[in-house]
Amino acid sequence: MNPGAADTGARPPDDLVELGFLRGAFGLRGWVHVQPHSGNADVLRQAGQWWLLRPGTAEPSGSAERSLQVTGVRAQGAALVAKWRGCEDPETAQGLKGWRIAVSRAQFPPLPEGQFYWVDLIGMLVVNRGGQQLGVVRGLRNNGAHDLLEVQRPSAGEGVAGPILVPMVAAYLDAVDVGARRILVDWDPQW
Repeated sequence: MNPGAADTGARPPDDLVELGFLRGAFGLRGWVHVQPHSGNADVLRQAGQWWLLRPGTAEPSGSAERSLQVTGVRAQGAALVAKWRGCEDPETAQGLKGWRIAVSRAQFPPLPEGQFYWVDLIGMLVVNRGGQQLGVVRGLRNNGAHDLLEVQRPSAGEGVAGPILVPMVAAYLDAVDVGARRILVDWDPQW
C-alpha cells in the first residue's frame, strides 16, 4: 500500500469511528470508490482528514494505519468517490481495496437540537417508562423497515438470552438525553 503523501507518522485519535470502506479504483487519476456504511454520508463528505484502517481488524483504535488529507469527495450512484493527496493513479487506488475508512468523532459536524449520531447512542443506558433499566446500547441494526437499538441486558438471570431489540420509532422511543447518556423507551423487556 502506498497512499503517497499520507501521513504515516501521525498518531491516530482515540475517538475514531468507522464510516465505510474502499471498493477499488475509479478512473485513471487516483480516485477511489467508497462504500459508506450509512446512506447519509455527510461526515465523509465534510471531513478533511480520514484514517485508513487495516482490513480484518475489529477495533478502529488499534488498526489505524494512515492519515489521509482528502481533496475531493462526490456522489457516484448510491456510493461516493474520493481523492486524497498522494493517490495519483489507478494502481495505487486499487491497492487500497478492502481498507476501511474512519473519521475522528471530533470532526463530525454539529447536529440540530434533538438529533444525534448513532455512535453517540452506544453505551447509553436504556430505561422504560416504569423506571426499569433494560440495559446498555451495544449497537444498532436495521431490519429494512426501521432502525433497532440493540440493548445488552443487565444480566441473563431472568431466563431470557440475547439482546433486547427496541425499534427506533416514535411509538417506542420517548426521549434521548445525550448529556445524561440515557434513553427512555416504552418497551417491556419480555417483548
